[in-house]
Amino acid sequence: MPIKPIAKALHEARSTLFQIALFHSILDTLVVLILLLLGCTLLSLPRWWALVAAGIYAVVHTRGNLREVDFRTIEAKFPELEEQLITVADNVREDNQIIEALNTEVLAKMKHIQSASFLNFPKLTRELLTMAVVSFIIIGAAAFHVKFLDIGDIAKQIRDFNPQEPFDINAELLQFEESQNLSEILGDPSIAELGKQQLDLQLNPLLSDVDIGKVRPPEDKTFQEVAPPQIRAQTDQSYEEDIPKQYQRIVKTYFKEITRS
Repeated sequence: MPIKPIAKALHEARSTLFQIALFHSILDTLVVLILLLLGCTLLSLPRWWALVAAGIYAVVHTRGNLREVDFRTIEAKFPELEEQLITVADNVREDNQIIEALNTEVLAKMKHIQSASFLNFPKLTRELLTMAVVSFIIIGAAAFHVKFLDIGDIAKQIRDFNPQEPFDINAELLQFEESQNLSEILGDPSIAELGKQQLDLQLNPLLSDVDIGKVRPPEDKTFQEVAPPQIRAQTDQSYEEDIPKQYQRIVKTYFKEITRS
């Protein structure tokens, strides 16, 4: 029995969706691998750690993407095929006039389907740029030996750490702390020892400019009494400059009365 054209078209559509999902999974895995390699380079970890982690991610991620391969994806991109494509796929083995008419209509609409419609070009652009930038960073870090942490060295120190290992204690310090004699701790209160050499201090009064023992009696001073000059009062004429003429006489009379009183 010859294969129906609609069955062949459905098989090609499913195969195209499978290839696109596989392509996205591979690209996502490469991005994760590049980032893991960068982390291993900066943390001084073995490269096979990145390979193992990327392999696990690839298996889980690819399996999830392949599960989404369905004709509903095509119907979501092309609303004119909604409910029709799934109906044709479910009844591909049926043979009657209604199914044949539906197959002919769906086959004509499927000719307008383009594979590029299922590619997420913004996501692909971001992933390609990320891989390019991170690759240059990895090359530069490896060339200049850039490392943030040495995880291997830290793990070795933690592994070799033994809390039961005895510490080197200074016996003299322990003896000093256990001493009960305060004179050994505070020393002799009458002697201040500065280093190991004896220090003699002497105050020489001859080097001072002040002679404390020499006292002179106070000197008698004669003061001259000078009589103060005669004080006279005189009127100030400046008030006439600012006082109008018609009031000057009143002001003069006022000051005369004050001097009389």
